[in-house]
Amino acid sequence: MTRPKRKRREEPREEPKSLTQQVEEEAKKPIERKGDGIGPDPKTITPDRLIPSGITLLNCACSDNPFGAFAKGSINTVPGKSASGKTALMLTMLAACAQTKDYDDYELILDDGEEAQSFDLDYLFPSLVGRLKAPRYDGELPVHSNTIEDFESRVLLKCDEEKSFIYVLDSLDSLSANAELEREIANAKKNAKDPDDIKSLEQSWGTEKARIIGQTLRMVNGKIKNGDSALFIIQQTRQNMNKIFKYQPDWVTAGGESPFFYSFHRIYTNSIKSHTDEYKNIKHKIGGRTQVQVIKNKLNGKKRTIEFDIYEDLGIDDLAGNIDFLKTVKRIKMSGAYMICPDLIGDEKMYRKDLIQYIERENLESVVQEIVGEEWNDIEKNIRLSDRKRRFN
Repeated sequence: MTRPKRKRREEPREEPKSLTQQVEEEAKKPIERKGDGIGPDPKTITPDRLIPSGITLLNCACSDNPFGAFAKGSINTVPGKSASGKTALMLTMLAACAQTKDYDDYELILDDGEEAQSFDLDYLFPSLVGRLKAPRYDGELPVHSNTIEDFESRVLLKCDEEKSFIYVLDSLDSLSANAELEREIANAKKNAKDPDDIKSLEQSWGTEKARIIGQTLRMVNGKIKNGDSALFIIQQTRQNMNKIFKYQPDWVTAGGESPFFYSFHRIYTNSIKSHTDEYKNIKHKIGGRTQVQVIKNKLNGKKRTIEFDIYEDLGIDDLAGNIDFLKTVKRIKMSGAYMICPDLIGDEKMYRKDLIQYIERENLESVVQEIVGEEWNDIEKNIRLSDRKRRFN
């Protein structure tokens, strides 16, 4: 006797998830953080593995070394307000590398996603002429990253090449995620009638973009941390509308926590003053003063703040910043309006402007850097709590 065939119970078929649903689910997943593993081991960073920033005080603020700031093998972020000197700072760093023999074989890359670089390289940064490259070329036409995926693939390709590089992305905010995802989010927002739904979609899109950035930086960090290259990411800041407590920052950046998490150094720029000049009764802005705060420092853990001037026809005035620092710490003494600097001019007295011109004429800039380094480290030594017993000896 043949037994009747049982009807197979059919499981309800699950509808395929839309891309938007996948986005919302993925956005809820936390960024995976296994140990630290961010950037190179600080114990391995010797002076020869420091990248010069082109700004003596910033070098000191990042590393206590007047000739180098950033670590090879690291990812570094530069958040700041618009027109606060972020691009000028990065171009100054690249120009300093171009003038340093140790970087003769390096690729110096500016990924100008904003396509807003307006500096006259021939005049302000002649050492970059012929050295500064785009990440990719279509014939002779430079091609910059438009999406996070573009940026990821170009950096990873560079990591796989034998040649070391210094790569600057200007800026992270100019990059979108893949076009398909953007189209679906845009269509979903267009069809949504409830304002809460639209807000939810916007939040899920922002969180998904942050997740993609986190994934990208995790991959880049894994490739870059054991080599001689370095990546710098410029970020725009915006007002923190969700600030509740006084200790919370006044600003936030796009991209979630990942850029901060993967940063070896994170330096925040802020424009604090404008410089003007007047001729024939016409006043014009000719530059400004920028404040830089080292808000993350994996090299020595110190958080320091420095200031310098940026002029339209000079760029960052490193020498004047050094002179002002030496005046503050009284290595340069004042006699009325005159400056006395025994290390450079003996007992002679000079106006500030004349002293600066004398140093430039005699090519004494590196001597001034050494003196700044001595004074900086003397301060660091004397502010340590060295008279206290170590708790865990």
